[in-house]
Amino acid sequence: MTSQTARRRPRLLGALAGSAAVAVVALGAGPALAAPAGPAAPAPVTRSPGAGPATITGPIPSTAAPGDPSRNYAFYSTPFNLRRAGYEEQEYFIAGTATRYPSRPSAAQQQQPATAIGTVPYVTRIVVRRPIDPRRSAGVAVVDWQNVTAGHDIDTEWGTSGDFFVSHGWTWIGASVQAVGVNGAAAGPTAGLGLREWNPQRYGSLDVTGGGTVTDDSQSFDIYSQIGELAKGTSRHDPLSSLRLRDVYAAGASQSGAFLGVYYNTVQPLAHVYNGFLFALTDSALPPRPGVGTKAIRVFTETDIVNGEGAASQTVPDSATLRTWEIAGASHVPAYATDPSETDFRATLGGIQTREFGPAAPVSCLNPGPSQVQSWAAFHAAYAALNSWVRLGIPPPHAQPLDLTSAGPPATFVRDANGIVEGGVRLPDVAVPTALNNGVNGPASLANPLSVFCVLYGTSIPFTQAQLSALYPSNAVYRAKVARDVAQLIAERFLLPADGLTLIRESLHTSVTG
Repeated sequence: MTSQTARRRPRLLGALAGSAAVAVVALGAGPALAAPAGPAAPAPVTRSPGAGPATITGPIPSTAAPGDPSRNYAFYSTPFNLRRAGYEEQEYFIAGTATRYPSRPSAAQQQQPATAIGTVPYVTRIVVRRPIDPRRSAGVAVVDWQNVTAGHDIDTEWGTSGDFFVSHGWTWIGASVQAVGVNGAAAGPTAGLGLREWNPQRYGSLDVTGGGTVTDDSQSFDIYSQIGELAKGTSRHDPLSSLRLRDVYAAGASQSGAFLGVYYNTVQPLAHVYNGFLFALTDSALPPRPGVGTKAIRVFTETDIVNGEGAASQTVPDSATLRTWEIAGASHVPAYATDPSETDFRATLGGIQTREFGPAAPVSCLNPGPSQVQSWAAFHAAYAALNSWVRLGIPPPHAQPLDLTSAGPPATFVRDANGIVEGGVRLPDVAVPTALNNGVNGPASLANPLSVFCVLYGTSIPFTQAQLSALYPSNAVYRAKVARDVAQLIAERFLLPADGLTLIRESLHTSVTG
């Protein structure tokens, strides 16, 4: 039994609370905190962008540094040192009328495009992290469907891949499209955390519920379409037009991935806005259907397969438009997402969450965790593969699935003598292990009800010195094996060369000889 700190309500899988959990991965890169705000910015301007929403207002000025008690800054502002990288963060308010589509269609209903069920006016926000100099733009954007299972927006895709986006000249757009994230949950342990409640002065004008008349998130899909259209806009009144965003990818993790799966199957065939999709940690009750025709990659962790993504109804073969990768040993909520540092941009369930809401009570899990598998590296490779597929027609590699003894749920696996799952995308943490990392855990006690989220944490138990000595007679042998695994992953295109160098450098600081 172990007691761990819950980083402010990590998300619960759909089987437990009607929606999947979030959180992806994190590497402790620890960029410096953004500098405090400088002189007062000009008043935000409202204009018609010519595509997508009816109006866009901004940039919305921030008069305080992130963490300031006034909270007069963009919620979940990234600690990544954007300025040093030639990037900037801007927040805009967008407004318009959203066509409503069924938000929880059955698998059978997702076999065809959605039928509109009405309209609703909305005002919400987007957060844009972009090159300051438009000439540095690669013409690619990712629209991150903000995850709200914790009761507030969490920028999961930036947490896994913000460094990849910046190094490749991509633009990231955080999309606040669901009622819980904007208006806040009405009741329960995550109530009172929405944007309007977090800072009524800054966000009090936002509303995606039509004054409380629409509470099923049926508005979310068309708002998401309008944000994609805005990204591709060419009008001089569109503040993103100078970036010349030709390819715009839809992305979301866990709960957001489930909504994005519904969007892919039922709304993308109507809107045709997005050029590619990346589903992280889950998708809808119906896997991406081939009739849509838009290229998509699904990236799952071992936890996700345990909890149902390996079931027959969710298992579909790779095709001309679909790939599925499963990361061995990785957990739905990885260790790096819970890092307590406020300066780590990956700490979306750790230091950043604590900065916005204060510390949370510890949870009690059966095993120490979360998993230490650095799945961020596989997500980087997935984004690169999706881009090459869309832009150059180069198909992503086919990945071996995890080896199952039963699909469940809960699934059970073929494991080696150390308890590590066989098959899947095998990063050095499992291919050249120094610990038992897997996607399985659970609550030891529910004295704190939030301990139910332990099912998402996975396990990480360091090997004993006897285990390490049996595997690696010397540090040199261990490091050579890491280098070989990295080389193989790069050759197979499940790892980018730059990330491979990072993993090799980390191995040089790891001793297996005691």
